[in-house]
Amino acid sequence: QRLSTKIIDADRRTTLPLGPLHLPMTQSPRNLLLLWDYGWCEHERVKLPRCQSPQEVIRVYRHSDAFGTSFVGPEPSDTPELHGPFLSSSISDSDFELITPQHFQDLIAAIPETSGFTESPTDDQWQAVQYLVSEVSSRHKWLFGLRLTEDSQECFHDWGFVLSIFREFICASPDSEFAERLVFGYD
Repeated sequence: QRLSTKIIDADRRTTLPLGPLHLPMTQSPRNLLLLWDYGWCEHERVKLPRCQSPQEVIRVYRHSDAFGTSFVGPEPSDTPELHGPFLSSSISDSDFELITPQHFQDLIAAIPETSGFTESPTDDQWQAVQYLVSEVSSRHKWLFGLRLTEDSQECFHDWGFVLSIFREFICASPDSEFAERLVFGYD
């Protein structure tokens, strides 16, 4: 089955085989699955030192180079003072909540219902997201959701409002060198 999703960076076009689906996504520098008119899901493997506890994963992630990014534009940004729409300094370890696999699935399933979208994703687009989410979550023991969303405007930087949707999830396992990050945005 081939899904009809757009690609954000035509120079880095690729098709990633993911089980029965072949998802057109951008490849390095950012893996983006485009949804809606200006919506997207970014999937990234983040290299971290091996961690023995969920709390350690988040502490190490928050101090990694991968944490300082705006998630805006086709190139990864090196903006240590920013994290999506938020000031990095406004996010604490406790803002990343350890969640159950079912809660993880429920939070992601609710994303298309979020106010702020001008149109809903197509069935093909959302099927690709569901497959990606299922694959990523099945590989990891610890699932985290950032509790701050686009409704947490008190933590925004000057132009944080451009991300009218922002959801972030970190998936990790003990003794793994990589975590996986899923970020849903709408700009």
